[in-house]
Amino acid sequence: MMNRRGFMVGGVTGLGAMAVQSTGIAEAAQTQTMSLNVIYPNHSGARFDVAYYRATHIPLAMKVMKADNVMLIEGIPTEAAAPPFAMIAHFQFASPEALKAALSDPAMADVRADVARFTDIKPTVMLGKSS
Repeated sequence: MMNRRGFMVGGVTGLGAMAVQSTGIAEAAQTQTMSLNVIYPNHSGARFDVAYYRATHIPLAMKVMKADNVMLIEGIPTEAAAPPFAMIAHFQFASPEALKAALSDPAMADVRADVARFTDIKPTVMLGKSS
């Protein structure tokens, strides 16, 4: 368990998913939230250090962006094929303003620079809203 002002980490190990959620945001779950989705398309020979990503990059991203929670979905191969995505990170924010503040934080440069430490995949980023 990681602890940063009450956020908890829980994982579904067999499926490769991990959620990090702040306590006390149940009211945000009942309303529409904004999301930042970072998608790492898999390709032959791709490098993706999952241990570094989970232990170092995600805590850095959460500290800088102050997201309400993040769900990580790790691609797993089937008998027939490699997964189409190495990883998908779904960061949730309580409002458009919270997302805008996260993206405009100057420390986001450090988060972006850290990507080269765990992967050679160029991620796709998608903003979204969910309810």
